Amino acid sequence: MYNRGMEKIYFATGNLEKIQIAKTICQSTDIIIEPVSLDVDEIQGENPEIIVADKASRAFMLFGKPLVVSDDSWNIPALNGFPGPYMNFIHSWFTPKDFLRLMDGIENRTVILHQYLAYTDGKNTKIFNNNIPGVIINEVRGENKKSPNMSVIALDADKGKTIAEVFEQDEEAVVSRYESTRDVWHEFVDWYRLARN
Repeated sequence: MYNRGMEKIYFATGNLEKIQIAKTICQSTDIIIEPVSLDVDEIQGENPEIIVADKASRAFMLFGKPLVVSDDSWNIPALNGFPGPYMNFIHSWFTPKDFLRLMDGIENRTVILHQYLAYTDGKNTKIFNNNIPGVIINEVRGENKKSPNMSVIALDADKGKTIAEVFEQDEEAVVSRYESTRDVWHEFVDWYRLARN
């Protein structure tokens, strides 16, 4: 651990799963995650790094303190990278069964979660990226009303469980999963420790 004592990192999100992931990964470090809820207008586009950097800049303008923002992009190779950074819009239209119908008859059911974090102090912005492969399964398992795709996607690290099923486990199992599986927050922690030494 670095020697500056406990440090608070503000995380601009209202997503409870993302907060849980961040806190779980950072709990064994000197970093305390403090969620802040901000109403940030997000630009639309095809480049996730530009989107997350702009989101960080807008969040900093609202909050006025160094913070972290996150954004995910989903890539289904068999569908030419659909839906990319537009998954939040898709959630308002699709049910889990719609995702299954979309993949009907498609042999390659690979999906890749591209995770992005951006940290900014108002002058400098650092972007972190992590990719997690998985598959779209053939049935709906688990429930997540906010993110219907989570009931039909099993990430490789989750031993066949859908993302929804992972979060339905007890807290100890969820903590164990995020402590042992590489996430974009690990990339941030590694950098932050070095940057603060």
